[in-house]
Amino acid sequence: MVWKDFVPQFLRFPLIIFIIVVYMFSGGIYMSAVAEMTGTWGWINEDVMMAGYASMTGLTMAFPLLFRILFRFTTRDVLLFSGAVFIICDYICMICDFLPLVVALSFISGFFRIVSTFVCWSSIQLKITPKRDFAVFFPFLFTFVLGSVQLVNVATGYSIYAFDWQAMHRITIGAFILVFALVYFCMRSKFRQGPYIPFKGIDYLGGIMWTLWLFCIIFICVYGEHYDWLDGEPIRIAIAFAVILLLMCLQRAATIRHPYINIRTFSQHNMLYIFILFGCMTLMSATATSTQNIFTSSILGYDARHNADLNWGITAGIAVGTGFFFMALTKWKWRIKDIVLTGFVSFLLYQTMLYFLIDPSTEKYMLYLPMLLKGAGVSIVYTSLTYALAGCVTFEYYFEAMCVIGFIRTSFGGPLSSAIMTRIFNNVKQANTANLGSYIDPMYYNCESFQTLYSEFQRQMLMVSLKEVYGWAVIMAVIILLAILLSDYRVHLGARASQMLRLSQIWRQVRHKSD
Repeated sequence: MVWKDFVPQFLRFPLIIFIIVVYMFSGGIYMSAVAEMTGTWGWINEDVMMAGYASMTGLTMAFPLLFRILFRFTTRDVLLFSGAVFIICDYICMICDFLPLVVALSFISGFFRIVSTFVCWSSIQLKITPKRDFAVFFPFLFTFVLGSVQLVNVATGYSIYAFDWQAMHRITIGAFILVFALVYFCMRSKFRQGPYIPFKGIDYLGGIMWTLWLFCIIFICVYGEHYDWLDGEPIRIAIAFAVILLLMCLQRAATIRHPYINIRTFSQHNMLYIFILFGCMTLMSATATSTQNIFTSSILGYDARHNADLNWGITAGIAVGTGFFFMALTKWKWRIKDIVLTGFVSFLLYQTMLYFLIDPSTEKYMLYLPMLLKGAGVSIVYTSLTYALAGCVTFEYYFEAMCVIGFIRTSFGGPLSSAIMTRIFNNVKQANTANLGSYIDPMYYNCESFQTLYSEFQRQMLMVSLKEVYGWAVIMAVIILLAILLSDYRVHLGARASQMLRLSQIWRQVRHKSD
């Protein structure tokens, strides 16, 4: 109903989906362009990654405020303001080399990305599932959300190959201008999805404190290897700040009337198990974002274009995974535990296949099946655990629980897992360098030049190290699978898991919480 009368009925749903996809392309910084940005601005890789994870942190910290924003502003105003923010943030991030400003703008862009897309999804959820069934809504939702993340990587890689890294920013700015005009001229200015609720009872200071704590954790994970962990003073200072901030956040959550994240959220049913499983998922995904890129770039010699092509396999896997979740839950009546287990089996198959494919003769088409399995694993685990969370947590704490789960799912989980895999890879590489180095002298007599010999030595050492890291990843995946099989982890799903609340019911609960 947000559209004006002259917009045809058959176009209204596709237009909302189009707006969602365009807004998902926002973010300030595109981490797929890390090599090109470091060359342009004289940054190090960690600087670009810090800005990229700041965007994901902004997305995470927006969850407790989503319904407050939905009931405070009209749909048109939220989308127009978000579009203007995206245009400004993307433009400044394209031309600015002042890292703190880029990090701050990336955080703002991530915050408004989830706000704007949430408003859009709220307006079409009854079109997707008139029965308000989460088992139908979540697969549809995460197909577009997770798929859009991969399409961003594809578009970034193609734009770098054709033009430069700034081309992606210019393309998204043009798309935001188009969407801004569409919203401005075609949406009703007074349409609101629920009765008005003012911004009262919001713990802004608590939100800032939790955000600073997440930034400290991300800084430690991203820059830890650069500063040699505890041997570096910045890391020790960041750890001290993180401990102090965490204690302050928990004390505030336990003492004030309306905290940003209620202390009871952490003790909700199955919260710890779901948090741990999401952590295992990010750890299994780390080999695809760090170790795999070393293989494709250094061993196979792929450029941005060919690395981007691999994301098509992940995108197809995401669609397969969400489709599998829908069929397993609604048609085959599987338990959530069995669906989660299937997702981790898909991760195990991905790790195993990559272990045997680490070779300079590997063709690109051979990597598409592992990429499909990786995408399927992510979407199955992501969708099923989010569905489980809806069945374990009451609505009063649900969006705060989504924020807490987002700590590991979309905020520091990625850099923490990458830091672990990078540390393992560096230790393995150092050991293999020492072991293989003893064979250089006898090999030198059979080689035309030392440069040729050293180049081959580096390649062999890298392949051995990568294979060993993937071997450890397979072992970790097997341990996780055994832990899930042997655990007493169960999700007791009631009516609130199978059916979403009506907007009027949500409004009453949000209104009561703001008093």
